Amino acid sequence: LDEPLRTLPGVIGQSAAMQKCFQLIEHARATQATVLLSGETGTGKELLAQAIHNGSARSDNPFVAVNCAAFPDTLLESELFGHVKGAFTGAERAKQGLFLSANGGTLLLDEISETTAPLQAKLLRVLQDREVRPVGGEHAKRADLRVIAATNRDLQAEIEAARFRADLFYRLAVFPIHVPPLRERRADVAPLAEHFLEVYGQREARPGCTLHEKTRAALLAHNWPGNVRELENEMQRVIALSRPGDVIGPERLSEQVGVITAPIQQLTRRGEPLRETLARIESWLLHQALERHGGRRAETARALGVTREGLYKKLRRHNLG
Repeated sequence: LDEPLRTLPGVIGQSAAMQKCFQLIEHARATQATVLLSGETGTGKELLAQAIHNGSARSDNPFVAVNCAAFPDTLLESELFGHVKGAFTGAERAKQGLFLSANGGTLLLDEISETTAPLQAKLLRVLQDREVRPVGGEHAKRADLRVIAATNRDLQAEIEAARFRADLFYRLAVFPIHVPPLRERRADVAPLAEHFLEVYGQREARPGCTLHEKTRAALLAHNWPGNVRELENEMQRVIALSRPGDVIGPERLSEQVGVITAPIQQLTRRGEPLRETLARIESWLLHQALERHGGRRAETARALGVTREGLYKKLRRHNLG
């Protein structure tokens, strides 16, 4: 029997790739282990970090997120560790850092790869000793918190390039979770698009908009280099061009997403039943995906967000081998 779909509040993930991710998140919620979320920009790592916190024993305490790339290194140190009055020019009063603000809860260190070596050494000490010393301070304070780190870079490659400390990596990667890009979870594209249509339709007083089947096919065929964030922006744009209750055709998509519209138009035939049209489009998309991955079926299945068995069934159904 097939396992029931795993779900996370506020997160859409029906694809095989996301179901594996959800399984790991379920395990991570039940532990106090430091989690390292890796994945491309726009895949929703902060949302998943929040989901881990919300399902953990720390859920009644703060969830604090900081983007390490948003601060110069000296400011980031003060942001994380705090400082005492007079620690540096402009430090007119003492400030509590985010490590202590997240006490009892969870701190997300997003884009952890953007930190410099001196700060990485200080982060390592906090993870080892669970003590935080403010900038300019003489005494450290205990910090009871869980750390989740996130990165869009390959930290192993950063270590080899001497840009990231190996010892810090091993402290962070106690429980690693890879968040798949949207092109590897295509089964989630239409549900995500419909979710964003509803969200922005309500916000912009344009409710009830739906996707035409040709639009769905165009969305499925796009490679989504910007991942879920790109899809969200696309649906927000579409809503801005729509009226309440519109059926959104592919001509309303932006140029980079709708580039697939012309081939799909050629695959459709006037008066043909919808099932046959969709079958022809699916066959074409499968053929394109196989070509893109050199006929390698395991890679093709991963890219399409389906199991290998599911891909084999589809290929047999369309006489594609």
